[in-house]
Amino acid sequence: MSLPLPTLSPSEISYIQTSLSDPIHPTRSDSRSLLDTRPIEVSYGVFPHANGSSRIKIGGTEVVAGIKLEVVDSSESSKGWKGKVEVDITPQAFPASQPSNLSSSSAYLSSILQSHFIPSIPPLVIIPNQKYFQPQLHLTLISSDGNVLSALVLGARSAFADLKLPKIKIISWVGENGENEVEGAEGVIGKGDLSGIKAAIKSKSKKGRNITKGGEDWDLDLSEDLDHIDGREELPVLVTLNLVPNSPNIFLDATSQEESACPSKLHLFFTTSSTEKSLKVCGIRFEGGQSIDNSRIKGLIEEGARIAGELISGLNGNLPQ
Repeated sequence: MSLPLPTLSPSEISYIQTSLSDPIHPTRSDSRSLLDTRPIEVSYGVFPHANGSSRIKIGGTEVVAGIKLEVVDSSESSKGWKGKVEVDITPQAFPASQPSNLSSSSAYLSSILQSHFIPSIPPLVIIPNQKYFQPQLHLTLISSDGNVLSALVLGARSAFADLKLPKIKIISWVGENGENEVEGAEGVIGKGDLSGIKAAIKSKSKKGRNITKGGEDWDLDLSEDLDHIDGREELPVLVTLNLVPNSPNIFLDATSQEESACPSKLHLFFTTSSTEKSLKVCGIRFEGGQSIDNSRIKGLIEEGARIAGELISGLNGNLPQ
């Protein structure tokens, strides 16, 4: 499935393809070289009531993103803590499209982010194997002039880079039979019915005395500052290589007219590791009717990795503090 594109005449398509495929001096309507991108504007903290938010502008394509945290019961193995993604496309992004088509496009974009971006988000643990923060990521495409998926991935990455987690304090119940109170660390409470906690009580003997323990609970520690998530420098980026029909040329950051004339593209998702200091492919998708010769794939991935490294370096150098 592809996003709505402007309708071009055969002569317009031929002109764009011929200009991009020139082996010596390929040209574009805005005078960029094939591997030049339009200016990328990244803003953090655009929604004060969200846990993390961002705004992305790439030429005429604009995306806003926001994250709200929800508390869920889960275990490490069930992975019920994994985040959820929703992409909303405003009517002004594609004025000529029907609402049903916009809904289908929203679901398509959401599935891509859910498959290739969300798995890289680490678990946001409250109580291990019991309670987690689950991030709810909402992205809105305000306007479109090509390269929409890259803008959405940048919006998601920037929103998670802006995400701040509240500090947690664990509250446990420990008592010794016959005592009214156990003194010690913060959150330790003595004998008694603590709002139904008796149902979670287990008893065991220790040195002739009976020790009673209740289940753990948690609360927000409002005395501490919020912290950014660990590993935000390693979040994925997307490099989209647009293919020129009947030519070995590729180009970056296509406008909507260029996408209409050259619909085939290779989406490469990369993540990095602070320990290995190397890039790793975490997703590949191909769109369009043009086939890719097997001999080109390795070179395309290597070129995509080079571009991704530069992009990650630029983004990580301007993370919010």
